[in-house]
Amino acid sequence: MLTAERIRGRLVDIEIGEVSGIGWVAVGIVRQGLSHELGMRFEARALEPAEAERRLKLDIESAFA
Repeated sequence: MLTAERIRGRLVDIEIGEVSGIGWVAVGIVRQGLSHELGMRFEARALEPAEAERRLKLDIESAFA
């Protein structure tokens, strides 16, 4: 599942997928922001997809706070 979301003014592509034996992983790629931020990759893992996405968003929020 691929979605785009605005986090702290930056457009982020978010993909969530299940990884066998690990649980769920959420990956976020910043595609709109300052030039040195473009393509920044964030990743979060959890047992549930919603929790992986929540952790990912928190990581991105804190990186740009």
